[in-house]
Amino acid sequence: MRTPALCLAVLGALAACAPFPELDALGPDTAPPPRLLPIESLIGQAEVTAEDPGPALSARAARLKARAAAIEATPPAS
Repeated sequence: MRTPALCLAVLGALAACAPFPELDALGPDTAPPPRLLPIESLIGQAEVTAEDPGPALSARAARLKARAAAIEATPPAS
């Protein structure tokens, strides 16, 4: 039982000795930062292609309620 714990400790120590990659070696960041836009302009650009889900959801809820009432109305099987 002591050997796995010792192996884990040695592996942890070896991992701690690993060199951290230099971020500056990746090169200069020459890309400009992204522009921040007001949310109103982004919403105005969005295309609304979906129809209102309200009526479909109401109809589905009514069907589920009717199904639940039918299940409750059936007598239990003996």
